[in-house]
Amino acid sequence: MFARNGIIGINEHQRSKILYLRNCWYIAATLDEIGNAPIGRTFLDEPVVLFRDGDGKIAALEDRCCHRQLPLSMGRVVGGRLQCGYHGLEFDRSGACVKVPGQNRVPPGAAVRRYPLQERHDWLWIWMGDAAAADPALIPDVYWRDDPGWEAWGAHWNVGCAYDLLIEIQLDNTHAPFVHPDTLGSGAITDTPPNVERTGNSVSAARWMMDVAPSPTFSRALGTEGNVDRWLLWEFSPPSLCAFDIGCAYAGTGADKGDRSQGITLHTAHFMTPESRTRCHYFWSVGRNYKIDDDALTDVMTEEFSRIFQEDVEVVEAQQKSMDAAPGWKAIDVNTDGPVLQARQLMQRLIAGEANL
Repeated sequence: MFARNGIIGINEHQRSKILYLRNCWYIAATLDEIGNAPIGRTFLDEPVVLFRDGDGKIAALEDRCCHRQLPLSMGRVVGGRLQCGYHGLEFDRSGACVKVPGQNRVPPGAAVRRYPLQERHDWLWIWMGDAAAADPALIPDVYWRDDPGWEAWGAHWNVGCAYDLLIEIQLDNTHAPFVHPDTLGSGAITDTPPNVERTGNSVSAARWMMDVAPSPTFSRALGTEGNVDRWLLWEFSPPSLCAFDIGCAYAGTGADKGDRSQGITLHTAHFMTPESRTRCHYFWSVGRNYKIDDDALTDVMTEEFSRIFQEDVEVVEAQQKSMDAAPGWKAIDVNTDGPVLQARQLMQRLIAGEANL
């Protein structure tokens, strides 16, 4: 686990403050999730309410009234303001209380925290740290979500595990033959060591599997059972983006030299936003740049990848339950854990640096 087991020599009170990176962008919601009613969510152990004001702009505030601490998400939007469901105090999108029923004067300091937001790639991004440091340029570029030459789809799931468990199962490709035997699994993955690189604040890896049998998913998509050249390229960028470039082409047609015209390419993106120590929000997306107008293919692939990612979720939720039942249990590492260990070390360094440890 990133912070839980990685930073030595601190007490539990300190540890509870440094489980997460805060000065970074996380996904809070898909844009179509935010309607007319306020939505309460928890990010990094902090309650947040999301709502649209009178102009349709989305705001994120602390989900706790400054009067008697009722969650503001239990209220409603009135005249573009968020009204508390207990005594009717109203808050504007900045978090300032602008009305207290029964009195003309708003008490000094009557306000709740506001969180910076950005809308990009049909996702709502939230900054949980120092608002003055919230730079939109730091939002990851998932260009294919907006590119008309790509067909993209995805989902948001609430998952019963720590966010780093979902990150680690993405970076550990060697689970595929055992967790996904009917879809992405292939012995070629475990037989081909990745080339792992760490550059600045990212970790990347590449697996090129040449002249191998296709996995079931790619056999169906490419329409062949003959051998292929398959690639599995990924990059991890803090706090939680796992971005993949995967695909295959007929063997010997030059995919490894840059010519993918005789194959298929898929991009996937996985963002995990921590909710608490044992739950997270999982936003995933898949894109393809071939047969983008084939709705039937989109339906088939949506179902297939939903199944694949649900299989991952079943593993990490069971893993979380097992870990909760045996706190302090020490796991071993094996050779294929290299990419995961690199990502752990990177996150431990960044979290400790942000906490000035």
